[in-house]
Amino acid sequence: MDASQIARRFPLVPRPRPVCLPLVERVREIHDLARAAERNGDLGTSAAALNRAALIASDCGLPDLARDLCWRHADIYLRARPLGAQAARYALEPLVNLARLNIRNGHGEGAYRLLDTLNQAVRQQTDAVIDGRAVSFRGMITTAEDRRTVCQWLWTVLLGDGTRALVAANQWVRAREHVVQHKGIGRRLLDGRQVAIVSLCLGGDPAMAQRTLEESTLDEPWEQPVAACLALLCRTTAQEPSAKAAPKAAAEYLRLEADPELIVFRTRIGLTVLDLCSGTARAEIARRLVHDAVNSGDGYVAREALAHTICSERMSGRDHRLLSEAVSSAGLGHGSMPSEPKRKLLEAAATASAVAERVARVVHEG
Repeated sequence: MDASQIARRFPLVPRPRPVCLPLVERVREIHDLARAAERNGDLGTSAAALNRAALIASDCGLPDLARDLCWRHADIYLRARPLGAQAARYALEPLVNLARLNIRNGHGEGAYRLLDTLNQAVRQQTDAVIDGRAVSFRGMITTAEDRRTVCQWLWTVLLGDGTRALVAANQWVRAREHVVQHKGIGRRLLDGRQVAIVSLCLGGDPAMAQRTLEESTLDEPWEQPVAACLALLCRTTAQEPSAKAAPKAAAEYLRLEADPELIVFRTRIGLTVLDLCSGTARAEIARRLVHDAVNSGDGYVAREALAHTICSERMSGRDHRLLSEAVSSAGLGHGSMPSEPKRKLLEAAATASAVAERVARVVHEG
């Protein structure tokens, strides 16, 4: 068992994400969002369409298209400055997404630098190089109050995504220093506290990690299985018996329920327990994971189940075929996109961009 590989699934926090449906359906959803934005002149809906378009391009293995969509989106707002708090956030979201693309592509260090640079530039209202492009953040935000609102949001982004970027780069000590620096270690088992615990485990102090875990406050049901996983990781890295910790972690995972938009979170809990457990518990956990993956219709979940050796070995030929079809129909990692979905995706992005440009200009001139 490679504890450092298992640890990369942390921090485990339930954040809703759109279900990864077949590509045709996902493109249709973006098309519908763009049309709704066109009818209503709503910046939030147009932003959702553009952000999802970039995500789909990334999912399909088209990082250059994803980056281009992010920049097209950001440029609309950067040209319309000065911006209120919400419009400034719409401008910055696609730049944050550039960092997330880097994390997805295995460039955690670069993602962290981008987020840190962006955070400092907005706070200091200065110029910066973002993703190889010079961007001015001078006079971007209308009022001091709006700037405080935007900076508070950016702080949460830097804390969450910056931490994940350092974890992706396997920089656990720096990740812990990062959450300490940004006052991100509370009593709850959120990103910061989980990173502190895992960092101590991997750094050779599982006893302190266990104490930190025991001093945590568990307020929500999802924190119970996460705490059980962390307790099991502590015992495993300390090479201590896990006769009680393993069954508890398995039981907490098996009783965990999740909405469709949280299925990836539940799956990663299950895979973590599966890696840390041994013996008979593995069979039941693997069955649940495969069952959830097949029934969810989520391409992300299908991909994770197929990539896990134990899950893959224990699934039937039918399950393997269904999950492979889910990954394929979602277009994940193809390195290309069929011409018709791509045409509709770009058409929807153009519609959403036109709405954003028109409304942002009216707001700016008004």
